[in-house]
Amino acid sequence: MPISETAIFGSTNPKVSNDGTKRFVSIIGLEEEKEVYYRELHANAWPAVIDRLKKSNIHNYSIHLGEIDSKKYLFSYFEYSGTDFEQDMEYISQDEDTQRWWKETDPCQIVLEGVKNGERWKGLEQVFWLK
Repeated sequence: MPISETAIFGSTNPKVSNDGTKRFVSIIGLEEEKEVYYRELHANAWPAVIDRLKKSNIHNYSIHLGEIDSKKYLFSYFEYSGTDFEQDMEYISQDEDTQRWWKETDPCQIVLEGVKNGERWKGLEQVFWLK
């Protein structure tokens, strides 16, 4: 069964630039006691996972950590430059290395209220962009 784009990264009508690149921003909570481990994982991201993201046309991918009201949150940004987003997300979701990666990262994250069943990251809407 195909996985939706929001199940992986979260999305709300991504903005499309003149060159066809789509920009995605999303948020998820971070288990405070897992912060060190989450940082370590991403400081040494698995090459096979990085390679799969690149093959699936994901670029300029970054994750930021912030604290609001004494709670930790992860903010994700990436650009997609392919032509079949759903198919590329399916390739990512079916990748064995990525599935193993998620078994490490998922327990570090807190799915926020309002996220649809089966999804993790909550998509954020872009309201401004300085080109």
